[in-house]
Amino acid sequence: MRIIRDGKADGVKKAIALGNFDGLHRAHTKIVKTCCQYAEENGLESSVLLFLEHTVNVITGKKVKLITDEAEKLEILDAMGVDCVYIREFDADFMHLSPEEFICGLIDKLNITAVCVGYDYRFGYKAEGDVSVLKKLGEKHGFEVIVTDEMKTGGVTIKSTKIRELVCEGKVDDASLFLGRPFSITGEVTKGLRNGHKLGTPTANVSYGDNKILPKEGVYMGYTTVCGVRYDSVINVGSNPTFDAKKITVESHIIGFSGDIYGKTVKVDFVKRIRGDIKFDSLDGLKAQIKSDIQTAKEQLHRGEKK
Repeated sequence: MRIIRDGKADGVKKAIALGNFDGLHRAHTKIVKTCCQYAEENGLESSVLLFLEHTVNVITGKKVKLITDEAEKLEILDAMGVDCVYIREFDADFMHLSPEEFICGLIDKLNITAVCVGYDYRFGYKAEGDVSVLKKLGEKHGFEVIVTDEMKTGGVTIKSTKIRELVCEGKVDDASLFLGRPFSITGEVTKGLRNGHKLGTPTANVSYGDNKILPKEGVYMGYTTVCGVRYDSVINVGSNPTFDAKKITVESHIIGFSGDIYGKTVKVDFVKRIRGDIKFDSLDGLKAQIKSDIQTAKEQLHRGEKK
């Protein structure tokens, strides 16, 4: 998969998927898959436009945390077979482009002949452009417009705002139904307070970006992928109240793993919340609870699997 940052691309004709793509949830991936299929059937290169940060941050000045950061998006898109990803900054100048200026800029830079969007896609200054405007521009400038329909889960429309809400509430299992995969955090393993080592259950302290959303503080069961191998895990998100720590950390106890992975990048998948953060009166109480959490994860992560 080729990655283009700002500069002019080559002359290869492309179909492009457009959207905010925060989360790359099931509705987003449907748009991308539609783009890939159309490109393959029509001899085009499939492409996706990504912005460096959430557009709402620039438009409103608010700080919206990302469900899926750039590195995670690129990994997902690569696995989907996308040929090219165009990444650019969403700045004030770009924000003020009219719908037609926005589209013509893409035509000029990426030589697009087809655009794939969701039913509620908006674009251009003050979101003046919608699907009907896009279709008129397609007729004027000679590109096809392919629109995907609304998608629902349990009667609820799949939206990034809903997923963000679920993650913040610790309902990562529900969020996964909208995402089509577990909510995850990918980051470098750094040295922490080493409290896990002191308790006999070492943890990997996983770094995360300031713009990354975190699940509600508590203990989760899930998986940690290290060097391509996935391990059962118990993951703590919180400030370690028993040790009076202040910084919110993401620490994964990787069950059955004992290697040195400081400096390596790992991926942590959150499957389900086990409990909230608890301040224990004694280390023995904490040790007993950790042992129980590990047993819970071992039993529930593989429930229903054939022996």
